[in-house]
Amino acid sequence: MNDPERRTDEDIERVAGQLHEHVRTLNHLTQGPPGLSEPAAAYTVLGNLAQTAFRLAQTAEQIDAFLTRELDAGRLGHDRGDDPVPAVTAAHNALGQVTEQAADLGDSFRRATSALAPIHAVDEGDKPSQDRHAVVKLVDEKNAQVRPANEDFPRTIGEVLPPSNSAEDVPPELRSPPQVPHPRRGR
Repeated sequence: MNDPERRTDEDIERVAGQLHEHVRTLNHLTQGPPGLSEPAAAYTVLGNLAQTAFRLAQTAEQIDAFLTRELDAGRLGHDRGDDPVPAVTAAHNALGQVTEQAADLGDSFRRATSALAPIHAVDEGDKPSQDRHAVVKLVDEKNAQVRPANEDFPRTIGEVLPPSNSAEDVPPELRSPPQVPHPRRGR
């Protein structure tokens, strides 16, 4: 790639194409044979996929920011001579969904990675380390700990929580300033 200060659209397009090809290759490699052979490899792949999904969310946000900036500066046209605002707004809304879905995807991959953290492979001659009797015992203990909430919380919520102060009781200088809405809600 060129100097980081001199990146071109062609560089960006090439990297996006390479990403597509790398995912295709990953799909072939994980399918096998031989495919994955160690849970640790699955753990690592899932962790990397989580990071990739989070970064895709960032890419979508950056493309959206670019389109908004170009539209606001009057540098976008429409091939049919139409107003570009509806098309860019549609892209903006779709990219907002992409951002949310990519973040959800990253979070799902992260949860899958976390779930695999204690998992390891066993040799053919070894027995699995899980003690089935211990699992049943833990389930029974968990069930035994379930009892009505009023036994643990003899006071009402109103007795436990401090009285709420309404916004009128807070001096203006201590109030939080209003938050600017997220720009992904339409144009």
